[in-house]
Amino acid sequence: MKRMFLTICFISLSLALSAQSVRVMSMNIKEGGKPALHRVAPYAEVINEYKPDFVCLQEVDHRTMRNGGKDFLGELAEKTGMFPYFCQSIVYQGGGFGVAILSRYPFYKAQKQIAKIDGAREDRATGWVYVMLPNGKKIRVASTHLALESESITSKNIALLNASIFEDKKTPTLLIGDFNCTPDSGPLEYAKIKWQEIGAGSGFTIPSDKPTRQLDYVMGYPKNKWHSKSYNIIAKPNLSDHCFIVADVEYEE
Repeated sequence: MKRMFLTICFISLSLALSAQSVRVMSMNIKEGGKPALHRVAPYAEVINEYKPDFVCLQEVDHRTMRNGGKDFLGELAEKTGMFPYFCQSIVYQGGGFGVAILSRYPFYKAQKQIAKIDGAREDRATGWVYVMLPNGKKIRVASTHLALESESITSKNIALLNASIFEDKKTPTLLIGDFNCTPDSGPLEYAKIKWQEIGAGSGFTIPSDKPTRQLDYVMGYPKNKWHSKSYNIIAKPNLSDHCFIVADVEYEE
């Protein structure tokens, strides 16, 4: 009986160690936090309320005239106790504009891909970090904000970021952010050739006052290895035109 109990405990421990469960948040903060007058505190309050392991942000200003020369991400990291990574897509108003990641854990590598696409009004950035979780498992988390001018341009954006990300096909990866396409669109179907949508059909994300469309997603690689334990749409019209996503996701080897 004792041996059986120990065997069950061992199996349970092995399963727990093989699973990688994290809480992620997607935040498009609209024009560098313009709805909140570029104040950092209101966004930090939301992050601290939900306590995510990773926050993927889009439309982040870094020391622009628009935000008064503020290191928005640095201040947000200080107020949340998280590790920041800023990935600039364009030079803007004397500073930078792009996507960013906050991580609860130190990351040991950070990379980016800048998509320069004919016909797009601006370059588009995707940035990602590599983290070793407390259970010893490695994970990669990416923040993206895809081009929106046409389905063709959005699909090209996806192809370019895939080419860079899938230079590493071994590390379990989350791709999170504003895809600028709806679930029934060609670009999203193209994305799902490689990526698994986690929490599919979970709700509209824009506009935040009365959402009617979904543009923001949590995607996972490899496919059929991820599932969502919870998936919530958070509406904060005073902070963005996009709803935020908070999801508990798990990867099983």
